[in-house]
Amino acid sequence: MGLFDILRKPPIYYVRVGPDAPTQVLNYTALELYQTQSNLQAVVNYRAESIGQLPLKVYRRMPDGARQRDRTSVAARLIWQPNVVQTAFEFWKAVAVEYDVFGAVYVWVVDSADSRSGKEMYIIPSRWIISTEWDTVYHLSKIRVCANNGGMAFDLPASEVIPFRAYSPGNPSGYLSPLTALRGVLQEQIEAGRYRQELWHSSGRLNAQIIRPKDVKPWDDQTRRNWITAFRESWGSGGSKAGSIPLLEDGMEIKTFNPSFKEQQWAESVQLSREDVAAAYRINPALIWHTGTQTYASAKDNARALYAECLGPTIQMLQQRVNAFLFPMLGMDPDAYYCEFDFSEKLRGSFEERANIIQHAVGGPWMTIDEARALDNMPPLPDGIGAQIIRPLNVSYGTEQAVPDSGTDENAAHEAEPKERSGNPVLDRLVKSTRTVRIKASVTEQESESLSQVIARNFERQKRSVVPKITSGAESWWNGDRWDKELAEDMLPLITEISNRAGSNAAGSIGSRYVPEKTAAYLETVSAGRAHAINEKTRQDLEVVLEAIATEAQNQEPDLAKLEQPGDVFDKRIGAGAVMLGASLATWTAGWSTLEAGRQAKEQDVRKIVEKEWVTGANPRASHAAMNGQRVPIDSRFSNGADWPGDDSIGPAESCGCNCRTDVIITEVEI
Repeated sequence: MGLFDILRKPPIYYVRVGPDAPTQVLNYTALELYQTQSNLQAVVNYRAESIGQLPLKVYRRMPDGARQRDRTSVAARLIWQPNVVQTAFEFWKAVAVEYDVFGAVYVWVVDSADSRSGKEMYIIPSRWIISTEWDTVYHLSKIRVCANNGGMAFDLPASEVIPFRAYSPGNPSGYLSPLTALRGVLQEQIEAGRYRQELWHSSGRLNAQIIRPKDVKPWDDQTRRNWITAFRESWGSGGSKAGSIPLLEDGMEIKTFNPSFKEQQWAESVQLSREDVAAAYRINPALIWHTGTQTYASAKDNARALYAECLGPTIQMLQQRVNAFLFPMLGMDPDAYYCEFDFSEKLRGSFEERANIIQHAVGGPWMTIDEARALDNMPPLPDGIGAQIIRPLNVSYGTEQAVPDSGTDENAAHEAEPKERSGNPVLDRLVKSTRTVRIKASVTEQESESLSQVIARNFERQKRSVVPKITSGAESWWNGDRWDKELAEDMLPLITEISNRAGSNAAGSIGSRYVPEKTAAYLETVSAGRAHAINEKTRQDLEVVLEAIATEAQNQEPDLAKLEQPGDVFDKRIGAGAVMLGASLATWTAGWSTLEAGRQAKEQDVRKIVEKEWVTGANPRASHAAMNGQRVPIDSRFSNGADWPGDDSIGPAESCGCNCRTDVIITEVEI
């Protein structure tokens, strides 16, 4: 029986004792550590399955610089099904597990009449490898393999083997398992597990102790042993009275207790072990062990970083070694063919996200109507109507000019030149002419000033109430509920007035009707949220000042006069702070209400194309400057994820202090 035949039969394992034996911890081999340590197994499996689910695709470089997917070559067929007993997912997951556990994995490429490609790939079990021989420190010559303990040994030439090895510093022909760095952590976990098992075993099932009064007749040794034996046989595990309440005599009492692991810091050690294991394999622990502090946004960012920072190096190593060593083995030109893992599969879980990325990449719609209908198993539209990609009227192809946006003044409507051809055969038969309306979201100076005065008056009331309490040493000097309620109630009428004015002006230009009743509840929520945010910032500033004063007071010669005082915090907020906050909130309200008018117009079935455009203000962020002129449908988000400038959903780093604005663009189409 040859080695190829043995590989396809259940192996008889034996413990490796050769020079490449894996690192051991407390007589545990690397394989036994993987099998018994849950934290280690969770990390290794997560990495391996994340790599295995990525399709490894073969491409051919074309003379014009394009690339063409290859499905028929030997490499493509071999990678699609590495052998007759494993799928691609199972094979590459196994490669990743072996690599992460042992630090090395050897793949044997062998001729096979059973495979469509004429070749098969198998992982040589690490326990079978007796020794490796090297021509030089860097060049492997052959591998000696023994499938059964004491059985026949086989020599595999290096020309048939692809090694994947983690580099061992100072020993280029060796390899280093990541478990080496985890020796101390895993040893501590094993010992802690043994200790807990012994503690629970010795503590009994009742977690209690039985006490006899000291003034009763003492038991002799034989009586004590007989009583203990009878009690355990009746109320112990499997006893006839197990689970029932024992009836005790002679004044005996049962006192329960619960073993505490606080002194042993058990929970902290488990978390530390998880973090250390994850760090050794470059994995964010939050990806595997979700915590109560994790938000949807952080989980989404962690998932995105998985294939960039965490798995990127391993994935790059795998595909480079396949390109450099497997392709020449198969007689394929590495300059003409190559393979790479397809990361787009990871985006298929969120069609909305993937569609948004592609649309921004191409600058417009990227699917025909028939292609979209096919996704829901619907037939194509008749007469080829759905065979063309719809072209928006504000998007140009090649050197053609886009529909001119001739209106720049607020609420001004302008007639555009008749457009004979739109670039879409279907629309060309229908559209006669178009015109656009640009509606700027603006706020008056009086509106900003009124909001600033309301906010400043609230700061003045807070100063008169809070500063004396702090000076007198009162512990409870801040009443957040009161300040939030008062500021929200004072701001709401002004916010509503700005919203109704801006929304009504925009609706008048669109030809629709603005309905304030639909915005009342949302504006009330906004007013409460902004009030809380403003007051919370004031409280935090006061905390910082008080902490600095307390720290200075501990010095031998404190100089409190040089420090900022609580009253100074309020003076800043009453002055420039209130002006900035009022202007920012007024601008946001006008911008949001202008967009709301566009959304309401769409709900009223106004036969116009309603879009919004990002317009940068003075001295914008670099990311915002790059978005200047970006136009999206009224109910879509801009490329940075915001609904409008200053949108809180994109975080303070991108929203705070933003002075950009949103214009609503109305395109009227004459049919």
